[in-house]
Amino acid sequence: MISLKFSEIEEKSWDELRPYLDTAVLPVTGLGGGETPWETTMALEHLRDALDLIEIPFKGRIVTYPAMHFVNDAHQAPEGMLLEQVSAGLKNAGFRFVVVVTAKSEQELGDKQLVGEHVDLLLRCPPDELRLSGNEAKRKATELMANLWNGSPSS
Repeated sequence: MISLKFSEIEEKSWDELRPYLDTAVLPVTGLGGGETPWETTMALEHLRDALDLIEIPFKGRIVTYPAMHFVNDAHQAPEGMLLEQVSAGLKNAGFRFVVVVTAKSEQELGDKQLVGEHVDLLLRCPPDELRLSGNEAKRKATELMANLWNGSPSS
């Protein structure tokens, strides 16, 4: 079975797997540095829950990279430059699509830090949305990923 974490892919199997693993997932925690340890733990758990929306159903097509933890205004170059550089690097490494996933709401972490020329999809799943309508969040994530791969505009 094809793994989905970057660390589970061996160098000798990469050329064989590359045609099937065309989508890099870049998790963004969105920490600001002022969080307590338990707030940090909670943020990571929320990000894990958001990632579950696509990692489980799309295993075999996506590769999840290490999370970018600190990317808010106070710690980042203007207009999401670091995220954009990482996304461009993932495309240069051979991924056709780059999907950014965060559990932060737009009020907590604006789109400006998360979208760019090399980001194909921003999947935002705040914990309140998952708690109130987990099935709707799953349906929406599935639809957005299908639209991305089929070349349809996102809704």
